[in-house]
Amino acid sequence: MGALRDRRRPVRLGPAPVEAHGQAHRAGGRRRGVRLVTGFVEALEAARATRDTFLQLTPARAERDAERARTIRGPLAAIPFAVKDVFDVAGTRTSGASRLLDYRSQATADAEAVRRITAAGGVCVGKTTLSELAYSGLGVNDRFGTPTIRRGGREYVVGGSSSGAAAAVRAGIVSVALASDTSGSARIPAAWAEVYGFRPSIGRYPGAGMLPLSPTLDTVGIIAADAATLIDVDAVLAREPRRREERPSAKFAVPHDDYLDGCDPAVLAEFHATIDDLRDRGISLEQRRFSALDIARGLHATGMPIVEEEAFAAYGPYLDRHPARLTAAVRRRLERARLRGREHSATPLRNAMSALRARFAEELRDDILLSPTTEIDVPTLHDVRTSAEREDELNSRALRLTMTLSYLDSPSVVLPLSSRARSHTVAPNLQLSARSGRDRRVLVEGARLATYDSRTREEESA
Repeated sequence: MGALRDRRRPVRLGPAPVEAHGQAHRAGGRRRGVRLVTGFVEALEAARATRDTFLQLTPARAERDAERARTIRGPLAAIPFAVKDVFDVAGTRTSGASRLLDYRSQATADAEAVRRITAAGGVCVGKTTLSELAYSGLGVNDRFGTPTIRRGGREYVVGGSSSGAAAAVRAGIVSVALASDTSGSARIPAAWAEVYGFRPSIGRYPGAGMLPLSPTLDTVGIIAADAATLIDVDAVLAREPRRREERPSAKFAVPHDDYLDGCDPAVLAEFHATIDDLRDRGISLEQRRFSALDIARGLHATGMPIVEEEAFAAYGPYLDRHPARLTAAVRRRLERARLRGREHSATPLRNAMSALRARFAEELRDDILLSPTTEIDVPTLHDVRTSAEREDELNSRALRLTMTLSYLDSPSVVLPLSSRARSHTVAPNLQLSARSGRDRRVLVEGARLATYDSRTREEESA
């Protein structure tokens, strides 16, 4: 097992054929068993020497899992997976990518989500890095390393907080990674790394053994190389087997322009171009106003954010006792929470959530909402590090759209879906959201759009 390492050099990830990688695992993982996984363990060992994606590797665990997977049938049998280091994995210490948690002992049992994937034949190869304590949407960690993606000679952040999980999938090390999502921690890095991500309805997956940030909004999340793998992992985690009769049938809705008025021009241009392309391909879309979205966003902007209040309750006491164990960015956020908490409370927003979720369900019905994942285009690492004020501004804007949907308990899928031109943003993507409890529906519709997009592009390139 690899030990935790305190590193500041960013990993640089190039383009990776992630969908083909996921499909190869789905087709071949069951046949090759230990030989396949041993190859991936060797790849991870090499990656650890040069990159900051993984905090800990578990080669011995991988060999045991692979041997057990020989007798298991199913779509996850012998498929390597990574685990964000907020989940307990037996024999490892859950660090949250923070020196604040150095006191923690090694876990004696797997988190329940890890256990379910392993029981289905998954092979755990290691634990991935993240924003410290999962408390940022940018994926920057100045103590344990910041994964970046090199595009056109520039280094772009992966997004967070599940930065290492998305980086591992993008790089082709694994075809699926277990993440968490409170404010957007699975969706944002999936979008910026151009892979697939999913936040389920609260309570759909077991959270036992997961490090908390905001108990009110925390969920287990998934990042994968393709939409079909998201569905396979969802079936295992939710203990809800896939049904052959599942067919996409939803109508799609687009929010009113006012809801997206905070988006960068490039993000809006790419979103509108993608919507136009979908209409050209015969997909029916209707623009509608959703008052629940507007109210939730307004309450978040004017009051005490729930995540801020609950994160301070968990980690604020350490500000005075062990400030040096926290990075400057997290100290800054906790200090801000302390000051804001003297005048504001998240109670009004918390009390309003039940009614807001009911209103959103009534307004959206069984339709699927399409939106950008983030208001901003993917920032460069240089831009993030321009100043503390700039980092905080980018973080706040990165989280705004995903956070609003978290308040509404909306299961959401992120796809690397772009317009035909693909000329507006660094990492084109699309977020599909449903009302609470319609998880399988939004996953199936996500797979529908992903498949339709792939077929259309194949026809255009033929």
